[in-house]
Amino acid sequence: MTKLDEILHSLEASNHDLVEMLPANLNHKMVQKARLGKKPVPKHTQDLILQAVNALLREKAVTEDKKVKQYKRVEIFGE
Repeated sequence: MTKLDEILHSLEASNHDLVEMLPANLNHKMVQKARLGKKPVPKHTQDLILQAVNALLREKAVTEDKKVKQYKRVEIFGE
């Protein structure tokens, strides 16, 4: 299980939830490949997924009135 997969499981979020955050730039195929973690993910895709994850976290925090931890690329994808 990749770090991205762990985060999405803890949020009870699907790939579609991430794609909804950045519909113009991100697609389901990109998210699925990153979530499986079998091959290296291009940095551009990492940045898009990172933006979507952080946006999803902010949205959930507003609805639950909590503080949010914003992730950095290294925390999710490593170096």
